[in-house]
Amino acid sequence: MNTGTLCAIAKQKRGMIIMDFKPSNYLLDHFISADLSSLTENNTILFNKERQWVGAFILNSTLRYKYEEKQRIYLMNILRRIESTFYQYNTGSVLLDDFLNHDKVSISKYLSAVVCIETSISHLYQAYMLGSKMAGEDNKLFERNDGSSIERLNKLYNVAKHYDSSISNGSLEELNTIPIWITNQGIKSNQTFLSFDELHAMMREVEYIADEIIK
Repeated sequence: MNTGTLCAIAKQKRGMIIMDFKPSNYLLDHFISADLSSLTENNTILFNKERQWVGAFILNSTLRYKYEEKQRIYLMNILRRIESTFYQYNTGSVLLDDFLNHDKVSISKYLSAVVCIETSISHLYQAYMLGSKMAGEDNKLFERNDGSSIERLNKLYNVAKHYDSSISNGSLEELNTIPIWITNQGIKSNQTFLSFDELHAMMREVEYIADEIIK
């Protein structure tokens, strides 16, 4: 007798009982990633894949503009992080599509998608951080606990960056198998949530900045 039959019998005999528990969902959510059983949509977007900001900057700094060396290094590292942000995000988006379109069979595809988006988020925040440092000490990205999208991006960045040490020293209040995960609405951790709309808005902002740098 399979689980589906047992559930049907239970519902027939106890009409008031609603049995939501599914072993497969429990496995997905507790041993692989939180909310994985509820993930049904890919609400990431594919950005323009042809962006070559780093190459354009190298040509500009060689042939068109003379940058002060510190400024050149800052700009180069901002651009390479922005370029990586989009590359990793697009790669993660494709992997997530592949996972969802094949009935969630390949868990490795999902975990690889998470790694790509985790890397994208890290590089996005690093681009903001480098830009802030380049602008000067008074240029703060956010105020502590202001609830802004950039602060929540920072929280996702930090939880991913320090997850290994958090596991080993037991500082996590609630352990999840992976530090951040994908939901239908956005990116989530035990500490915070960032919607896809908010993430995409920040990506478009740095896209504009990168375009301006290489003009």
